[in-house]
Amino acid sequence: MRWLRGRPLIYYTQIVSFTNFFSSLSSNNRSYIHHHRHFLSLLKNSSSSRPVALQVHSQLTTTGSLNQPLNTQIIFLFNTLLRHYALGEFPHQAFSLYKQAQHSTTLSVHFDSFTYSFLIKACANLDYRFLGFQFHALVVKLGFGLGVYVQTALLNMYVDFVSMGEAQKVFDEMPERNLVTWNVMLTGLVKWGDLDAALSLFWEMPSRNIVSWTGIIDGCTQKKSYDRAYSLFRKMMMDEGIMPTEVTVLAIAPAIADLGDLKNCQSIHCHGYKSGLNSADIRVVNNLIDTYAKCGCVRSALQVFEEMPVIRRDLVSWTSVISGFAMHGMAKEAAETFNTMERLGFIPNRVTFLAILNAFSHSGLVEEGLQFFRRMAANCILEPDIKHYGCVIDMLGRAGKLKEAEEIAWETRNHIDSVVIWRTLLGACSVHGDTEMAERVTKKIQEMERGYGGDYILMSNILTGCGKFSDAKNVRTLMDERNVLKVAAHSMG
Repeated sequence: MRWLRGRPLIYYTQIVSFTNFFSSLSSNNRSYIHHHRHFLSLLKNSSSSRPVALQVHSQLTTTGSLNQPLNTQIIFLFNTLLRHYALGEFPHQAFSLYKQAQHSTTLSVHFDSFTYSFLIKACANLDYRFLGFQFHALVVKLGFGLGVYVQTALLNMYVDFVSMGEAQKVFDEMPERNLVTWNVMLTGLVKWGDLDAALSLFWEMPSRNIVSWTGIIDGCTQKKSYDRAYSLFRKMMMDEGIMPTEVTVLAIAPAIADLGDLKNCQSIHCHGYKSGLNSADIRVVNNLIDTYAKCGCVRSALQVFEEMPVIRRDLVSWTSVISGFAMHGMAKEAAETFNTMERLGFIPNRVTFLAILNAFSHSGLVEEGLQFFRRMAANCILEPDIKHYGCVIDMLGRAGKLKEAEEIAWETRNHIDSVVIWRTLLGACSVHGDTEMAERVTKKIQEMERGYGGDYILMSNILTGCGKFSDAKNVRTLMDERNVLKVAAHSMG
């Protein structure tokens, strides 16, 4: 009983109850039928507790219950424990239980469709592809292959395996489909990026619920089809009368933010307040802060933040406010918020530091930005990554401090040797017409990556802007000689 040490009292209570239950199985009358509801209640209350589930498993074995004929009552109990394992934290235990039952005096034919649906779900959770394929073949052989529960489990498994061809085949061959089945297929198409197929399937559905609508809206926002996402969102609410959940709000938020639709941001805010979503899920509130800021209303973003109980604010809340200030060039407010956050014991992450650096970059406060950057590196809290270095170089470039920007770019070569940093510096050279540095930077870029035509074109434009037409022509010639990929032009008409 070593695993019980330090466990809450409820574990002991459940173990005693399970032991008493299985003691009745060992009695002469074996009256488990009268006790199975009690057993199921105990197992349900144990949630995904591995110790409790293992105790049940052990009792099933020691009392010989696994060696009884798997009739209606015992298979129900067996499947309940199997489901507990398959959908819990230790799905591999489901296979141990199944193997024990297989090697008992009963035959596997006594297992039912629920047994195999749970085993298939365990395969999906563990990414056991080969075993999943074997169970697929087995359920077909045993005649369970056309059951809606088994087929839905198979469909979900193939979606998790990114085998959408197999998933489509299972879906097409289903003689009966329920709403869960349709939603699994829809979610799979969205998850793996086939938005056109997802939309086609969505409109084919005989009925749709909030899961269906949320899934397709999320698919549209993932593909940056924001107008379509918002159109679907409005149709869901106005035509179908379906109210969004917190997941729906999180799915539509990127569309509202990208469209800068302040009115609808306010509508979402109002709905969240009336429905209790704002108080129930901190992700919704954090998303509102970010969306308000992106819609141009940093005052409302700050109001949402300030109305949050202090104890509910997390690092994402603080970072969202700092990012909002950064978007609007409010570096002083961003710095004050950052300092307050640290005083309250929050440790900034990479996103937080990037937000504060962006605030100083957009406000032209170079020295303050450099102080935060050096502080980030010196305190050894986090090692600056490519985004932080790129932001600092951009900040220095905007201020015309190209020499300092170049020095920092050279600092990165030992641990972040990325062409993106050098292209950022080349862009700054273009703005300020520094041809000498631009030539050095272009040479460095070409050492790292020769095949991008944009670098040659930018260098040529820099030289042309300074009146060095012959040198500009030479760069274009070199570009043609190296057969560099040219950047396609786009008409604004």
